Amino acid sequence: MSQLTERGTPLSSHGRTAAQRSSAIAAAAVSGVTAAGLGLGALAVAVLLLWVASPYPDSGPSRALHLAAGLWFMAHGGGLVRETTLSGTPTPLAVTPLLLCVLPVWLLHRAARDTLATAADQRRDDGTAVAPRTLLGALFAGYLLVAAAALVYASTGRLTAAPLSALLAVPGTAAATLGATAWRLLGRDAATLLPARVPRAFRALPDALRSALTGPRLDTALRAAGAATLALLASGTALVLLGLALHPGRFADDLGQLAPDWEGRCTVLLLCLALLPNAAVWGAAYGLGPGFTVGAGTAVGPLATSPRPPLPHFPLLSGLPAPGPGTWWQLAPALVVPVSAVVLLARYAAGDGHRSWGRTAGTAAVAAVLCGVAMGVLGGLAGGALGEGALASFGPAGWLTGPVAAGWVALAGVPGTLGLRAWRQVERRAVESHGSALRALPALLFRRGRASSPESPPELTPDPSGESSPGPNGEPGPAPDPTTPDLTTAASTPDPTTPDPTAPSEEPSGGEPSGGEPSRESRGVRRAGRTAGRWTGRIRARRDKSGRDKNGRDKNGQGKNGRGGDEETAA
Repeated sequence: MSQLTERGTPLSSHGRTAAQRSSAIAAAAVSGVTAAGLGLGALAVAVLLLWVASPYPDSGPSRALHLAAGLWFMAHGGGLVRETTLSGTPTPLAVTPLLLCVLPVWLLHRAARDTLATAADQRRDDGTAVAPRTLLGALFAGYLLVAAAALVYASTGRLTAAPLSALLAVPGTAAATLGATAWRLLGRDAATLLPARVPRAFRALPDALRSALTGPRLDTALRAAGAATLALLASGTALVLLGLALHPGRFADDLGQLAPDWEGRCTVLLLCLALLPNAAVWGAAYGLGPGFTVGAGTAVGPLATSPRPPLPHFPLLSGLPAPGPGTWWQLAPALVVPVSAVVLLARYAAGDGHRSWGRTAGTAAVAAVLCGVAMGVLGGLAGGALGEGALASFGPAGWLTGPVAAGWVALAGVPGTLGLRAWRQVERRAVESHGSALRALPALLFRRGRASSPESPPELTPDPSGESSPGPNGEPGPAPDPTTPDLTTAASTPDPTTPDPTAPSEEPSGGEPSGGEPSRESRGVRRAGRTAGRWTGRIRARRDKSGRDKNGRDKNGQGKNGRGGDEETAA
């Protein structure tokens, strides 16, 4: 009976552990389904609101829902196909609105973060938890399940999702987001999510390259690359807004021709807002030099702009420069783009001057490469086809924008980082030396003050002639007492161990340099000597006025009551 009881305990514990494991995996899968559903629902609500606000809708809500599903795939980097055109030939639509990409990426990040946090809490409570790879795999599977259903729904209609691009874009975006979230939360433990061959291949790399790709140097390079990329995008946005500000009439004409009513204009402005990050990438590519295309066989750059075919009336295209060679006012604003990226990369990659020259240069080089990779990916997503023929190529080329950005940032960023590192190192040393001098100054002044004004004046031997010094009125002064020191004589007699404050300093260091300004130490010593001289003069003037010394004796050696100073003190 006892054996059966003891044997039943492990079985129940094993069953409870299996149930907890299944529950955690199911919860992760539900999180993936929820993230995909929330993304689809948010886009569907936005499209349906615009459809309701439209005064003359030309279709029912089914077409609006198809459009929402197509926009969801475009937010992952996929493309759409217009089935009904004037020519009868399907035309692709492959420009990804980068602002829409924020929605699925944010939802996936939140789902992965909550799943990993729940697993960590369970491991801390009872010591049993599912591996992060299994949980993220379940979340990934739940997300793809909803994507497959949406792809089937969006494969019919006037605007359909391109199957091949959807099958590549959705899993790629989801995997990249989950991997970045795991790396952010787990740190080095995120390497366990990769196949075993990847860590083995990484350990086979040279030590210098492996150390550059891990640890605090990689964190610094990531921050510097992120700052440089944001600087490129911000300066590109500034160029776009400057171009639109220089052509306000063209912007108003394009908006009025595209949408005559206010509801349509609001819809067009919302579309422009969704494509503003794309325009920022276009402006960054323009400032870096490669530029972008607005049709097959065209080029728009700071040095020259080629003739282009008639473009659709879209407000963001109204700020394009006129065809012809570039002018100085086009080239000067474009230089702000690489300069801003170089400045921010040097600021974050230089550190505080403690790293060596080689490590600092290596960190800046890695940051430049990462910035080039980011701009290449953004350039590939920001451009694409808007139709057939002349509209088959629109936007920057990612394979050209990325290397040019990396080259600009590396050629100017690495020397700038080294220069800033040298400046910070010199500044840090100056601050340290100034701080040590300030800390040592009080001790130096107090030591010199004690040397110039000793606590107990030395005893003096009486004059062998037995004559006293004359008083202030020419009368003979009192006979000196051999047991009482004379403060006047002690103060007026120079101490051989105390330097004269008025004499020039002969110290080799810390004193007054020859032919220059007095040093800080020499000024402190002189100030202490002047203070001691003032106190000595006050004591002498007070004694001459009262006619009594320190012990209260007058010039005849008598106290206030006619007795000797020592007897009066004893009484």
